[in-house]
Amino acid sequence: MSLMNLDGRSVLILGGTSGMGLATAVAAQRAGADVAIVGRDPAKAARAIETVGDGTVSGVLDARDTGALAAFVNELEAVDHVVSFTGDQPAAPIAEADRDMFASAFEARVWAARNACAIAAPRMPPDGSFVFCSGLSALRPRPGRSAGAVATAALESFCRAMAVELAPLRVNAICPGAFGTGVLRRALGSDAALERLASTIPLGRIGDPAEIAHAVMFLLTNTYTTGTTLRVDGGIALA
Repeated sequence: MSLMNLDGRSVLILGGTSGMGLATAVAAQRAGADVAIVGRDPAKAARAIETVGDGTVSGVLDARDTGALAAFVNELEAVDHVVSFTGDQPAAPIAEADRDMFASAFEARVWAARNACAIAAPRMPPDGSFVFCSGLSALRPRPGRSAGAVATAALESFCRAMAVELAPLRVNAICPGAFGTGVLRRALGSDAALERLASTIPLGRIGDPAEIAHAVMFLLTNTYTTGTTLRVDGGIALA
């Protein structure tokens, strides 16, 4: 398979109805893949199908729900690659961060990844792959974000474990910095805050979701990369 070419392959994207997941779905479709996307919001799923194009399959479910994900995956004709952008970043100081908060952050990333591997791997060809989305907090945690930091770090470790256990299937993580998605804009609350963040990044700007999609495409199609975390962050981890 040539780099960035997914002709005749099938790609399942969890969290593929918006933001970086949707950008990845568009990139995979343009590279020739049959694309299936999963999200929790029916309206977003409907809009995403229009964006990605004809032939896109969608499922409205929570990837943490093992039974629901299994039912959806087992209806697909084939699964060659799986990409997951599921995640949760709850915020609270440690004295207020309870067991449920840690469990929610862990399940959104690690349990969803576990479900994807357990369900899809038996159906995948030997040259198939998984890409899971980590987060900058695995490397650079912020005050009040301990649950998310633990979950993202655990996900990166899980990817290394699965790269060994599921070989020759490849399993990698993508670790984005600040990207221009609705999630980031809502979190920051204003264009001025977005500009202030951009000024702290060595490359001087917020990333475009298409740039994450490009990096995911590399991990899907490079057949000698596994067990790694690819950081795509404009250098923000260095700032």
